[in-house]
Amino acid sequence: MNALIRGGSASPDETYVSSVLKAPRASGAVLRAMAALLERPLIGIGPASSILRRVGVERFRRLTFTEAPRYYPLVQPAEAGVPVATGPEPASLPGSAELETLGDRTRSAKEFRYPSIIDYYQAYREGNGTPVEIAERIIAVLENENLRGERPLYAFSAWNAAEIRLQAAESARRVAAGKPRSLLEGVPVAIKDELDVRGYPTTVGTAFLTDHAAESDAFVVRKLREAGAIILGKTNMHEIGIGVTGLNAAYGTPVNPYAPGRYPGGSSSGSGSAVAAGICPVAIGADGGGSVRIPAAYCGVFGLKMTWGRVSTTGEYPLARSVGNNGPLAGTARDLALAYLATAGEDPADPDTIGTPAPSLRGFTEDLTGVRVGVYPPWFEHGNEDVVSAAQALLEKFREVGAEIREIEIPGLDTLRVAHLLTITQEMRASMEEYLRAGSHRFGNEARTNLALARYLTTTDYIKAQQARARMISRLGELFRSVDVIATPATANLPPLLHGSRRLDGVSDILSTLETMRFTVLANMTGNPAVSVPARFIAPRGGGPADTTVPVALQCIGRHWEEPLLLRIARVAEELVERPSPQVYRSPLVIG
Repeated sequence: MNALIRGGSASPDETYVSSVLKAPRASGAVLRAMAALLERPLIGIGPASSILRRVGVERFRRLTFTEAPRYYPLVQPAEAGVPVATGPEPASLPGSAELETLGDRTRSAKEFRYPSIIDYYQAYREGNGTPVEIAERIIAVLENENLRGERPLYAFSAWNAAEIRLQAAESARRVAAGKPRSLLEGVPVAIKDELDVRGYPTTVGTAFLTDHAAESDAFVVRKLREAGAIILGKTNMHEIGIGVTGLNAAYGTPVNPYAPGRYPGGSSSGSGSAVAAGICPVAIGADGGGSVRIPAAYCGVFGLKMTWGRVSTTGEYPLARSVGNNGPLAGTARDLALAYLATAGEDPADPDTIGTPAPSLRGFTEDLTGVRVGVYPPWFEHGNEDVVSAAQALLEKFREVGAEIREIEIPGLDTLRVAHLLTITQEMRASMEEYLRAGSHRFGNEARTNLALARYLTTTDYIKAQQARARMISRLGELFRSVDVIATPATANLPPLLHGSRRLDGVSDILSTLETMRFTVLANMTGNPAVSVPARFIAPRGGGPADTTVPVALQCIGRHWEEPLLLRIARVAEELVERPSPQVYRSPLVIG
């Protein structure tokens, strides 16, 4: 590697130390007792202080910041060093004549690949299927396997067969008339239950927010519908997004199609599961601390967290507004790119999207020659040995095809980890305050415990967290003058083994949560875009129930507004990594 490139100076308190934090794990009656204890301030303050000390909050409180707080990570194009577009241009999907420009390497007949948006488009055009036929096959899966059978999928929390059939019939008429709306015509797409879909309640994974159906679609859902996509319904999620395994007591824990004995990751668990099982080529998730990238990594698919302000949050439940935005998960890199084009762009109802650079796929088919990839070794290597090895192997392949690997240093990463914890938990508690006043017993035990713990955080904690955010945005801005992307494993661990039944009533495992989120929260706090790409499929040491191939993923973090480079990296990674067939596979489209 080259000489060390530093992202600003660091105090001794901000040097990265790869220590192992100690935190309690609880489930069942113990977890219920913990929640009840924390909800009683006079006797809960002792246990709460102990937990906060173990995860670094007390140490954070002793730090001093001089920066002005940044309450939202909106970084203007000029600040990010990105040329400002000469005029607003709506995101558009390429037409059939442009398909070849997207690139797709030839694969052997024996090599598994997911049916892509282009496969659906070509099947309809060539008469090898219709949207109605595809819809009926998916409905059969939902009715017979999502909540039933020996191994229920639990990927969807709500769907409406009549509505799916109606959309499919309308799409089929457009296809038959030679007037498809776009490449997405008749393509099935699933939506995380954090975004509004008209006719469905937005429950955010709770058992009680079920009474009021949305009257209109979230902005990104409307864009997909206008492009001709068939909206299948709502995908399951970790309750209120306050966990990363995907466990949900109300709706079940979605299956991990590659490793059914392991968690699918969260909180966009159902979206990751649905895509990895082949039910749909694209699903929409939302990412406040890795909630798109983690299930993509665990389930062996692609996931994109966009620049903060790149995609509208209109119609998205405001769980953690300053760290989260929605984004796509897809079975192929090309589909990830197409979903990005279909959903990104300006929304008149969301002022943070106005005047932002027009989304594009410039350079998507180029190679990685000259791309400067930054790696901070103490951070990169702080994880499970199998995970780190797999991520390093893909980086070496990037080097072989022209990328330049540079050693960097990022001061303050652990400080930012705590700042993210303080930010997201306080914002989530604020979003749920009305329902907590009505009775916390309606929440699952894990959510209830985390929301109770948040009451011991202070306004000063929140403000200092936003000062830490400002400091890191400045440091990354400096660092990105010398590198184009920052690479890490997507998670520091393999998908954890299921804790018993997939209908378990809750597990609190703070240590595992911190390992899962170790590399993802940086981009959430700073607003940078990030992508998770499959790096290798391994048989882990120690094994697990029915484990044959467990996915491991690489993450790349880019400059603000430079999603095209991340999507190019995803395309190259897909060309370099062979994926096996998942154990649970329910695609409605058969390809040769």
